[in-house]
Parts: sequence; C-alpha cells; structure tokens
Amino acid sequence: MSDLMRSLRLFVRLAEEGSFSALGRRQNLSHTTISRAIGDLEDHFGIRLFQRTTRRQTLTRDGERLLEHAVAILDQVGIAEADLAGEVAARGLVRVGVTTALGLHYAQRLETLRVGHPDLTVEFLVADWREAAAGGGLDLWLQVGDADAGHGIALGSVPRVLVAAPDYLARHGDPENADDLMTHQCLVYGYGARPEPWVIGGRELRVTGFLRANSSEAVLRAVRGGLGIGLLPAIQVADDLARGLMQQVLPTAAIAPLPIYVATAFRGIRMPMRAQVVMDFLVAEFPVGAA
Repeated sequence: MSDLMRSLRLFVRLAEEGSFSALGRRQNLSHTTISRAIGDLEDHFGIRLFQRTTRRQTLTRDGERLLEHAVAILDQVGIAEADLAGEVAARGLVRVGVTTALGLHYAQRLETLRVGHPDLTVEFLVADWREAAAGGGLDLWLQVGDADAGHGIALGSVPRVLVAAPDYLARHGDPENADDLMTHQCLVYGYGARPEPWVIGGRELRVTGFLRANSSEAVLRAVRGGLGIGLLPAIQVADDLARGLMQQVLPTAAIAPLPIYVATAFRGIRMPMRAQVVMDFLVAEFPVGAA
C-alpha cells in the first residue's frame, strides 16, 4: 500500500475517532505515526486538515472536503481489490441510521449478515427523530415516508396499533371510539413545537398527555408502566400483547401504517460492496407480515 493511501486511511479513521489518543488505542499506533501521516497529507495537498485542541481534532472546511474524496477513493479501491481478487465477501465499516423499533428488529438478525461477511462491521445509529441523518457520516438510513426522488428504495410499511397497560384501562376505562381518546392520557412522539396528530379512521386528532418523547422506546416503557395510551409500531409491542402486558385499544380502528424506505449516501456513484450487502440485508429482513 502506498504511503498516500495509508495516510488517507489514517486520516479517515482520525476523523471518525476525533482524537489522536483514541485512534492510537484502537489501531495500536503511536501519536508520532498518526501525526506524521496527517502532516504528510497536509504537505501533499497544501491545506490544513484539522483545528487542533488539547482534547479533540475538528475538521477544517478543507478537511471536510478531503474527507469526502478520501472515503470515495478508499471505497473504490476496496471494490477494485475485491473484484480483481474474485472476492464475494464485503469488508469495512457501514454506518446505518435506524428507527428504534426497526433497529431492534434488525439487531436480532445480524448474525445472518455476519456469517456471510465476517470482515464487515455494522454501526447502528438508533434514533426516531427525523433530523438524525442530517449530521452526515451515514452510509444508509431508514426514513418514514415516500422514497426520496429515486435516492432510496421502499422497504414496505409498518403497521401501528393503539395500546395501553391493563392497569391503566382498569383505572380509566376502555375508549369506545376515537373521540374518547381526547379524554385520555395519550403518549406521543414529539419532534418540534407541535407533535404530529394521530390519524385514526381518517381523522386527525390532536391528542395530549403527560409525556411527549422523541423515542418510541420511551413511549413503550411509559405505556407499559401504566401512564397512558400509545400509538406504536406493531412489531414493537407484539411480545407485550402476547404476554398480556398490554392490551390493544380500538382494535378495529383504521390506522395508516408507516411507509419505510432506505436512503443512501451514494448518490450518482456506484455503491460499494460493503454498503450493498447491508442494503440487501435490510430489504431481505424487513419484518415479515408488514405491508
């Protein structure tokens, strides 16, 4: 491997780790070795890559630009190496943004991916809020809504159900219709100043309750604890319903499912093998029975 390629790899790793000491511990490298590689790159390109502090390295604007090029170059080199060597296994790190419910679903099935690609590393960013992918650095990310103008593929849709703990319903009674929800503690997702309404039977309801959260897991636990009624993905509450820890509320109500698609950072360029196999995994392991 050329000195330039080695320096580019260390540069990308340093940008990921954020500090010389963290990278040194992970890669078993001395501070001098890392510093020399970064210095060589700065001399080669005639730019400054990092704003250095005592605790962390922050990329400069030029550093951010080089990082994009470096990641693309290393991806293409990996594709060429695998192609010429006749390899079918992927290797490297793939960062994936997932919602809580689907992240937990996929996490239980990662062994099937590891068996076929033992040199692959998958990192999940688990977050329900919509701006989770905005920070960048992700290869793939799941989003709720329609596919983004051809830059993602539809996975399917996830049914949602209204649920509450038996204790809560014993204390407050079972809602008989959608209007009754307005008098109950409804635990909702909150993404901004105003949470999205619940759409029940084609009607938008501005429900309220003691808790608003940007995590479906937080809402799930609050529902389980008897705080109120939640509108949650069916895959997230299936076990609790089967065990009697929760009961379905308004089971015949028409509730639109959540359409899910997976978007990619590789727009206009060939997707590297490491990302493609993870994309294939997300498609193949999407919840059975989801529409």
